[in-house]
Amino acid sequence: MKNRKSLPPWLLLVAVLIGSMSCSVGTLLVRAPTPTQQPTKTPRPTFTFTPDWTPTLLPTFTPTLSPVPPADTPTPEAPPTNTPEAAATDTPSPPTDTPVPAAPPPPTDIPTPAEPTATPPPEYAFAVTSYSFNTGSALETRITAYVIEVFDASVGHFQDLHEYQVKLIDPMGGEHLSNMSGGRNHTTGEGLGDDRWFNAEVKISSYTPGRYRAWLVKDGVQMSPEIEFELATQPAQYVHLDFFLEH
Repeated sequence: MKNRKSLPPWLLLVAVLIGSMSCSVGTLLVRAPTPTQQPTKTPRPTFTFTPDWTPTLLPTFTPTLSPVPPADTPTPEAPPTNTPEAAATDTPSPPTDTPVPAAPPPPTDIPTPAEPTATPPPEYAFAVTSYSFNTGSALETRITAYVIEVFDASVGHFQDLHEYQVKLIDPMGGEHLSNMSGGRNHTTGEGLGDDRWFNAEVKISSYTPGRYRAWLVKDGVQMSPEIEFELATQPAQYVHLDFFLEH
């Protein structure tokens, strides 16, 4: 092997010094500040105002002096004149004790107003009569009716009428209608004292004492006067109504 030649020591020292100087110069270059640019201002345009109208001259007001009127001159007072005494011209006052006239007496012939005339009840074709019997039932309220046309009562000449009804108003105001009249029958039994012929009847399921009203109707039209009757509390009663069309 060949022996390598070693570098002289001074050359190595020079190389080290040159390397150190290179690093220092590089560091200085990196740390040097970079100059900052300052912004430049843009100049603004200058606006010049130019009027576009023509000024109008206003008239000059000149005050006018008005003459001052002279001060009021006092008017001399008229001399007093002699006037006759006031007593001679005064009007005499009326006496204060004038009597007050008395009121006239009331008239004695005042007409007396006539009493109002009562309105006559309407006339109906049928007359009605009621009969009460103490042989009713405590289980029902019973009203019987006989609707007939009488030609001659002395000889018993009459005929039964059909398609009439009895309208009944009970003590509480309830309304009840009988069956259509037709088909004559006995109310209790032939020959009994409380028996009547009937061809229409109203029955209410419980016995209710009190005041009742009833009248005859046909097709809803009232055909007889209204009649009132009362059922006693004890004994139980039934009522019979006769509706007669007499000639």
